Amino acid sequence: MRFNHVVAVAAFGAIALAACGSSATASGTGKHTSTPLVTTAASTTVVQSGNSSLGKVLITSSGMTLYGLTKDTSTTSACSGGCVQTWPPLVVQKGWTVGSGLDQSSFHTILRSDGTRQLVAGRWPLYTFAGDSIPVDVKGEGTGGFFAVGIDGKLIKSAPAQAPMAVGGY
Repeated sequence: MRFNHVVAVAAFGAIALAACGSSATASGTGKHTSTPLVTTAASTTVVQSGNSSLGKVLITSSGMTLYGLTKDTSTTSACSGGCVQTWPPLVVQKGWTVGSGLDQSSFHTILRSDGTRQLVAGRWPLYTFAGDSIPVDVKGEGTGGFFAVGIDGKLIKSAPAQAPMAVGGY
């Protein structure tokens, strides 16, 4: 099973690299751009709560799981260049809000090097994962230091598999 996961991630990486040279349409503008892809919130409610296999997580207005990167700080994103092809940052416009049941004061924005504003939950700049294909997928969980963000603004780190206990020994 682990081999299949590695093959799937490798295949996705090859597809993502192949896409790096192509131009993309900026969300909602109709203009073509060669800058890295980003997840741009289309409505003023940019983040909501959703139920995933990891529990309640933050999701975009379209239902995609939001992740944080352990290398980030509350004021700086460490994901740039090719990273944003696989991990598009959640870019927001003025007037953004959070969904019902979430504390607006737990969110803020940071200015990215390209001049866009990225939403931050707690201390984690938020990203989607290009490998998540349906709402509340969590296929990016634990990949390269990225973890789903809970509704409390904390990373949800999957519990590692426990080694079997030895019988009669230490």
